[in-house]
Amino acid sequence: MAGIPLLIISLDVLTNRRLTNWLREIIFRPDDTQIFEPRDVIWAWVMFLFAAVIVVWGLKELFIPTKVVECRDEGLALKINGPFRQPSIIAWNDVVDVQGAEVDDEGDRVSLFVVQLLTKGDLPDSPWGARWLDERELGVLADDWAQDPQEVADQVSDYAVEVSKRRAEAQRQSIWLSRETWGFEEE
Repeated sequence: MAGIPLLIISLDVLTNRRLTNWLREIIFRPDDTQIFEPRDVIWAWVMFLFAAVIVVWGLKELFIPTKVVECRDEGLALKINGPFRQPSIIAWNDVVDVQGAEVDDEGDRVSLFVVQLLTKGDLPDSPWGARWLDERELGVLADDWAQDPQEVADQVSDYAVEVSKRRAEAQRQSIWLSRETWGFEEE
């Protein structure tokens, strides 16, 4: 939203200057009017490019929002490394529990998605959009999520159980396959 006024003003300076001339007439006396200089055009181009990036980024987030929490077979992926960086992946073996919670932040109630870990591992000391609640407890800010953090925690737990079942089944099958290839017979 902040990029739209910047975009309009910069386009006005770069084109017909209807808005900026109107503002100039209101602010300055007619005999003391200011003129545009080449640097004003340069600043208008800078403002235009900056505003265009902000608007494009906002539209991208509107239609294709960033996945903050994602369940993968290898682990729980959290987007806590900052923009333009890959998410941190926490192996399922290192996840103790996930839950939704609320904390008091200077009088305001803040919703969190809490991940309890066995070890901190290589997770960032100052995570982006999250905070360390304890040495092995990470709270991801969830105030602007479309879903309740507890619902997300339940879905993550269900996915982790499914991954565990698939791994156990694959391990069981590999044991039976190895017995057959070695020629073991059941009695």
